[in-house]
Amino acid sequence: MKKVLVAYSANNVAAREFIIGVFKFINEGHDWNVHMLGNPYEITPETVRNAICNGTDGILTGFNMVTPGYKELIKANIPLVLNNFPSQLPPPDIPNISVLHNDEIAIGRKAASFLRMKGNFRTFAYVPDKTKSWWSTYRQRGFRIELAKHSIPCKTFRGNRSQLETWLKALVKPVAILATNDVTGTRILEACRMMDIDVPGQIAVLGVDNDEIVCNGVRPTLSSLHPNHVELARRAAEELDRLMNGKAKTLPPIFVSPIGIIERSSTQKIPPAGFLIKEALTYISEHATEGIAASDVAKRLKVSHSLLRL
Repeated sequence: MKKVLVAYSANNVAAREFIIGVFKFINEGHDWNVHMLGNPYEITPETVRNAICNGTDGILTGFNMVTPGYKELIKANIPLVLNNFPSQLPPPDIPNISVLHNDEIAIGRKAASFLRMKGNFRTFAYVPDKTKSWWSTYRQRGFRIELAKHSIPCKTFRGNRSQLETWLKALVKPVAILATNDVTGTRILEACRMMDIDVPGQIAVLGVDNDEIVCNGVRPTLSSLHPNHVELARRAAEELDRLMNGKAKTLPPIFVSPIGIIERSSTQKIPPAGFLIKEALTYISEHATEGIAASDVAKRLKVSHSLLRL
């Protein structure tokens, strides 16, 4: 039995799907004894030393060189797989360390292709995350690369959250926007709602990660590009198993392609009547056990009771 340390937070859908992917690999018949750490930053020099003393065979984590225990781990000579190590940095050139990434460039390019085919937009735009993460930069790069193939420019939001409404209002419409992730996408939808901007008529919004709770919890519901976090984790576990069995690491770093687009209301142009029917059915499904009446549905959809009865 292999003793494996997995350090990965579960505070978002990407991390949760990563953990699912690890156990998917284990359930394929691999004899692992897994010790979980809830956050990569729990890997401290002391954690590494304890792992060595406890006979740990391998470590799977999503941390990078800013993690406190990084230097200690690099020289520990334990098989190590780094998931989503910043791709702008050279991976550690050590025989028992492998690196995997989501293909962030492919995510941006796939999003651009999807939005370009949705209609005759006058403007394409990208909204990054507020921390300017490396993966957000690479998604933007892929988005721009694909649009440039068709001589389409891309605008980028560079302000803070309080400036988002002003920026959205100034864009020449109709607009197609790629949000760096689903949380950012919901902020765009909220800003559109506050300014009474029609989505997707004037602004179509696409998120990334396909967090179903987030995407289905907003109105209109948010379309999202689904990276393959589960397959990324399964491949990472497979690579760690290879290293623990004394086999050479895979070169160069492994990139995992996204699954595809899960389309919802924020990019899906449907007739007004069809939209009302869809929203009414969604509301009824979510609140059927609460004793709602037709008047509640009409209030939710902001239509008259008589129109609802037609």
